[in-house]
Amino acid sequence: MKRYLLATAIALPMLSGCASWFAGEDANEPTALVSIKPEQSLRVKWQASVPAVKAGMFQPFYDAGNFWLANDEGQVQAVDALSGRTVSRLALKQELSAGPAVADGLLFVGTVGGELLALNAQSGKEVWRQTLTSKLAEPPQLAGKLLVTRSGDGRLTAFDRATGRQLWTQWQPLPSLTVRATSPQIKTEGDDVLLSGETGGKIAVYAVEQGRQLWQATVANPRGASELERVTDVVSQPVFDGRRVCAVAFQGRTACFEARGGQLAWAREVGSSRGLSLDAGAVYVTAEDGAIWAFDIESGRNLWKQDGFRYRNVTAPVKLGNQLLVLDGEGYAHLLSPLDGHMVGRSRLDVSGTMSRPLVLGDTAYVFGNNGTLAALTL
Repeated sequence: MKRYLLATAIALPMLSGCASWFAGEDANEPTALVSIKPEQSLRVKWQASVPAVKAGMFQPFYDAGNFWLANDEGQVQAVDALSGRTVSRLALKQELSAGPAVADGLLFVGTVGGELLALNAQSGKEVWRQTLTSKLAEPPQLAGKLLVTRSGDGRLTAFDRATGRQLWTQWQPLPSLTVRATSPQIKTEGDDVLLSGETGGKIAVYAVEQGRQLWQATVANPRGASELERVTDVVSQPVFDGRRVCAVAFQGRTACFEARGGQLAWAREVGSSRGLSLDAGAVYVTAEDGAIWAFDIESGRNLWKQDGFRYRNVTAPVKLGNQLLVLDGEGYAHLLSPLDGHMVGRSRLDVSGTMSRPLVLGDTAYVFGNNGTLAALTL
């Protein structure tokens, strides 16, 4: 029977007063971009001004032809996915920590006070609210008629999205040091299964309806002389291809597991907090230093490595048409050949700040930057 996965990667804010985990990259000069002879055009269809984000974790949410966006000040905006035209705005009298999600006319967001709100998406009127054990750490996610959340203390909780009734909760003790995620980790691929990336380099699979753990596996084991060196968390979206679950751990490894039972298929010593993607032939990973790796999906054999983006704050790669798309911290969008990783196209956007993993719908990729820009790209 086909198994659908809801992918959740758990990551908590680092201890206050600690330096950024990513200061090592900031200390290195970004690799200069080389001139390329474009083999594939990359066109910007439109760019729209949307609520800028100063704090919290926010991601565009697609529903019925529109993208919904929110920010920490409670601004909400809906943008037509075809034209980039604004179709709706709300000004909530709440400071938010994460969101949004939208379904059946309801808008779901988390407040900095640790509450989960369900609002009428057109009027902003409250429909229900639930008090959480701590504020949302990333946007809530839909799974059938359920709404699944991850709060700042690492707790996974499922609610009936129509009534707000709590259905189940899961929590495991957390270490004193964890990696602060810089992009959302929740991804829905269906209604049946919850895949959770966790601290300590582990992933776990849960049955969504009951919250029962089906299996747990280790992506990478903590190692190193200091507590800091032993931090090995899965802080990017695991991916699922219908047969295998693949994930990557910060300061750890890239690994793929059999979806039934969680047996390890292969692992390679490339760690990351940036994330990975896959297609029928390969797993593509953005390493912590910005290098892009490709591994054979069956054996894990190294296919190629692209070093042209080191220290450029690169997103996880995604497939756009027959090419790979990545964004860098200076607002450049790059196309790579999935065959050997060479650069085949490039375009400049007004997107900057922390950028979400590009979302591909059909022949268009949508990119959101915390500076308040949403852009649509196509080949």
